[in-house]
Amino acid sequence: MKISQIVFIALSLATFATQAASFQFGKEVKNCLTLPSFGDNVKTQSQCKEEAKAASEKSLNNTITRLHKRIKDDYNTPYHLNDIDGVKIKDVFWEKFINSQKSWSSSREEICSAMASLVGEWAESQDDIQTQCILDQNKGRERYLKEIYLK
Repeated sequence: MKISQIVFIALSLATFATQAASFQFGKEVKNCLTLPSFGDNVKTQSQCKEEAKAASEKSLNNTITRLHKRIKDDYNTPYHLNDIDGVKIKDVFWEKFINSQKSWSSSREEICSAMASLVGEWAESQDDIQTQCILDQNKGRERYLKEIYLK
C-alpha cells in the first residue's frame, strides 16, 4: 500500500470520526456564549453557565420534592401484607429512589464527560458541551419523573 493511499484512508477516517457526534447548544449555553469570557463587574460566560446549571438543578430538585410529597401523602400503607405496623410503601420507595437518583447523577456526570471528551481536552468548547449535556440530562430526568409520577 502506498503512502498516499494510507494518508487518504487516514484522512477519510478522521473526517468520519469528527462527524460522528453533533454538538448543538441549547438556548442556555448559546446565551452564555454571547457574554464576555472574562472581566470585572460584568457577568461572564462561566458565571452564566454556572447559573444555568444551578437553575437546572433547582428545577430538578423541586420536582423531586413534589414527588417526595406525593409519595409520602399517598403511600402510607404497609409494604408487607401481614405487618401493619412495619415498614411503609413510601419508605421502601424513597430509599430505592434516592439510590437510583445517586446512580443517575453519577451516570449523568460520566456520559457528559465522555461527550465533552470527543473534542479533545484542548478544545475551548469542551466545557460548553459538558454544560449543555448536563442541562439536557436534567431536563430529561425531570420530564421523566413528571411523566411517571406526577401526572
